[in-house]
Amino acid sequence: MAVSAEIVYENTLVKGRSGALKQDDLIKELRQGSTKAFSSFIDKYTPYVSTVIFRIIGFRHEDCKELVSDVFWAVWNNRHKLKAGKEKAYIGEIARNKAFNFIRNKKEDLPLNEEILFSGESPESYAENRALSTAVKKALAQLSAPKKELILRHFYYGQKIVEAAREMEINSSTARIWLKRAKEELGEILRKEGIEL
Repeated sequence: MAVSAEIVYENTLVKGRSGALKQDDLIKELRQGSTKAFSSFIDKYTPYVSTVIFRIIGFRHEDCKELVSDVFWAVWNNRHKLKAGKEKAYIGEIARNKAFNFIRNKKEDLPLNEEILFSGESPESYAENRALSTAVKKALAQLSAPKKELILRHFYYGQKIVEAAREMEINSSTARIWLKRAKEELGEILRKEGIEL
């Protein structure tokens, strides 16, 4: 059964006898190919998917919209893999991978958002964190591109090493070695700047 692009933009809710379907029922119906369940799924997870993508690629409205559509298209095509209770992690992984691939295909550096690094409440801690963030950005810029990408994927965007290695098309053992070396290099660069983490 084919699904049309318009489904991504429908706002219909899937209803049962007593109102909206429970999440388990929604996933079950989506797995069975219900386009109404899919529309409801999109309504529920669009804010989450948009946030994941925005944090990785930054504010690029049209690119974000396109990637969100790509994520839901991938969910539809792989709906048989959805498991109730694990759908958010699954869709988050797809969103991260689509965003990372977008950055990689554009041959750009992964952005490093200060809000991901630090969340200081007081003006003093904000100033300290901003200075540290600047130092970390400068240090990361001195790493080789693959090591920098691996550090950002793992520590700032929360990808597992195996997942990052697969997306970067390297062996997971190699990724672990690169990550260890990258952390050592980063630590050394920061120590030279008088910063101990």
